Amino acid sequence: MRVLQCTKRSVALLATVCFVVAGCGDSGPEVPFNASGTSADIAALNGTFDTPVFASFSIFSPQFDAAMGGAPLVSTAARAFTFRRATSGGELRAAALRNARAVAAMIPSVAQGNYSVSSAAIPAELSGKTFEYLSGSYVATDRAGAPSNGVRFIIYAVNPITSLPNEPLDEVGYAQLTDESGTTNQAARVVVVSGETTYLDYTVAATATASGGRVSVTGFVTDGDIRANVNLRSTVSQAVGLTLLYTVDVPKRDISIDLSLTMTGLDQGTGTIDIDLGMAGPNGSVAMAGQFSETGGTLTVRVNGKVFATLVSTGAGEPVITGAGGEPLSDEDVQALRNLFEMTGSAFTSFDLMIAPVGSFLSTPA
Repeated sequence: MRVLQCTKRSVALLATVCFVVAGCGDSGPEVPFNASGTSADIAALNGTFDTPVFASFSIFSPQFDAAMGGAPLVSTAARAFTFRRATSGGELRAAALRNARAVAAMIPSVAQGNYSVSSAAIPAELSGKTFEYLSGSYVATDRAGAPSNGVRFIIYAVNPITSLPNEPLDEVGYAQLTDESGTTNQAARVVVVSGETTYLDYTVAATATASGGRVSVTGFVTDGDIRANVNLRSTVSQAVGLTLLYTVDVPKRDISIDLSLTMTGLDQGTGTIDIDLGMAGPNGSVAMAGQFSETGGTLTVRVNGKVFATLVSTGAGEPVITGAGGEPLSDEDVQALRNLFEMTGSAFTSFDLMIAPVGSFLSTPA
């Protein structure tokens, strides 16, 4: 298994802009583009997910859902990382289709044509329980510490080669789920703690609309030093398709990243995906916009609002990046732009990982 290795790169995880960003903090659109600095900013963002605690959470979290009586929406962490590197239109469409199905599963009324939202609730017999990993699965124990309106799961160190729990088990912290549902939505808060540090704190909320439904993920992830604030909104419509809006801010590095992905039609073979992606910070602002179909597509890259390059995918393999007017780009430029493009698939990965612990918890029947 390569899950942990992918996790360590996984935010190439978070992804970027539906407009040419007007600057972040004191960084305006006239800041010169610095390719190596941009790559370093992305690496810092990746680092917020590059912790042993996050690795453990990503391995164990799909099993939380099953322990509470539901079938996980993401059956294994390995599957969640399938689309980390979105190097073709086909990969993006496949990831989008799976994302749409996940949203629909969390809001059953989308598929049924009945748009009421039921109240989510942790079964009374599980509220206040702490779950420990015994003989390959989680079971409720008498251990104290869980909130009265939620549950707690102990997480453990994993082997970096096999991505399996160390033997004997070695506790590294816990993940806590609490019910925050209201009268118009289903919601759960997920908090992951190790020692004195909260590494993840986010809320997943599901809401039905007149034509479909929306699932949002809002909160933060940190490596103990750099903090990334995440806001992810995935909307599915029977008539239109899927829209994924994803934003992340890293205040310590003064960078802002946003992404808009729209899949028109929910058929992997015929659907098209429109991408608006960008990043702004002290190393300049970069934006990519274009469309992908079954045979590939083209993104126009702008730096500080001016055409800088084109990125072309023919449906397989790495995208081809050329400078404006066919001029060659430096290796650093090409790598920085490729890193940005890979964030598109990482947006779907982020969504998978963060809803995995609470998928069926939020999708009680209407």
